[in-house]
Amino acid sequence: MFYEISTEERFVKFHQQLPPTSVWGYVDKNKSPSGDPPRLLAFQMPSNLRIGQDAFAGILVRHHNNLPTERRAFGFPFLSPHVHGGHQPAPADGFPGDITNRFGDFPARVVIQPAQFFDYMLPLRDVGTFHNKPRQDERTSFLWFHDHIADFTGANVYRGLANVMPVFDEIDTGHEHDGPPALGLPSGPFDIPLVVQDKIFDVSGALIYNADQGGFLGDTFVVNGVVQPFLNVQRRKYRFRFLNGSNARIYQIFLTNDLGQTFPMTQVATEGGLLFHPIRNLQSFTMAMAERFEMIVDFGHPLFDNQSVIYVENRLAQTDGRKADGTVNEGPKILKFILTGSPLRTPSGEGEPGPVPDTLRPITEVTAEEKANAVHRSFRFDRSHGVFTINGEPLDLERPMAISILNTPEIWHIENSSGGWWHPIHVHSELQRVLKRNGKLPPLGERDGNARKDTVLLRGGEDADVFLKFRDFTGPFVFHCHNIEHEDMSMMARFNVID
Repeated sequence: MFYEISTEERFVKFHQQLPPTSVWGYVDKNKSPSGDPPRLLAFQMPSNLRIGQDAFAGILVRHHNNLPTERRAFGFPFLSPHVHGGHQPAPADGFPGDITNRFGDFPARVVIQPAQFFDYMLPLRDVGTFHNKPRQDERTSFLWFHDHIADFTGANVYRGLANVMPVFDEIDTGHEHDGPPALGLPSGPFDIPLVVQDKIFDVSGALIYNADQGGFLGDTFVVNGVVQPFLNVQRRKYRFRFLNGSNARIYQIFLTNDLGQTFPMTQVATEGGLLFHPIRNLQSFTMAMAERFEMIVDFGHPLFDNQSVIYVENRLAQTDGRKADGTVNEGPKILKFILTGSPLRTPSGEGEPGPVPDTLRPITEVTAEEKANAVHRSFRFDRSHGVFTINGEPLDLERPMAISILNTPEIWHIENSSGGWWHPIHVHSELQRVLKRNGKLPPLGERDGNARKDTVLLRGGEDADVFLKFRDFTGPFVFHCHNIEHEDMSMMARFNVID
């Protein structure tokens, strides 16, 4: 499949009372611009993308850089899109800058300059397909992509260069009435991505951005590019795919009503795809930058019978980019659900999906043999000479901090020793298996054997042991903090994978 995306300036209304705002957005070149919805997420990958179904699965995406070159208050018109959770060759991974080419299959120039384009091959294949036995238990479900240019990622993402990319397979089909082995999760209009961000607007509607190295925080919440959005929902099951698309804000998400009562959710996936077993009756979840949480909410449950309005509420206070301040009793309501109609309660579940199964996607734990044979590495996320660093060193795109051998198991000890700052750690090319957190068994939502992660939050003083094995693609990749201002302020490192 072939897609063309144009990155260009657009003017959108975030709210009916705001003037049109200049943003940079991804636009489908095969659609008329007049057909774009009036919101920030102008382009969404189609819902028929599948992982691992045939030998020729995959898509080719041609990214055109049509951004203006005249000076703007913020933003840099050189681009390098990165697909989160995707398993793609290094040239298509969004490396943050051009480098001296020491790899035969890696072009020296990967940054898309204005008026140029670059072709990205996204295989959408099972991990290990090309050099090893394919692993069908490592399929993601909710990818997203954003600009990843060195030093200006924060400004470019904040200006609008972020978007979503759900993918499916024979278990998670995108059709809720498919028979086994399909899981029957809510689909179509009942499967809704929710990209949560925070912005600052001036009186003219223009975005304000301050590249504070601590991390940018906005004073106005937007969901899918809309301020104070609402959604009419039926009294039935929905799948909500939450993505924290903010630069530096961390959220504690609750479902609430006007009285402050909270309502349960069932988690079915992380950014690493479906869980082995769902986590039921969650009253809230903490969502760091770049993390994804996929939740099933059953508005047809008797708990909602007397409710007409339900809110998505953030109860995690945060006053600067260093860290969250703590949970409060009442926080901003960032999205309103208006419940309509009557619940569909039939013995057979006819008319909507049945209960969430106890088994979603079986996940094979890292074996004792792999752990015993793993190469051990240690990375401290710290501060040095006024910048954020890893092992005391700032980013050097020309020099790898580590060299990994293809198909060799590794255990990375990642440690937050930066003096109280919080850091969500993202590794490109492979998902992380969290073996230990602070020396103990991790919670179910990130524990190896039940979950996979592409981003792991380290609060002040925390550490984690994560398992990685790079199984398909050689070349240069990066890992970094996903507080984007921290990343721009040098908390990123290059690593090479060699054969």
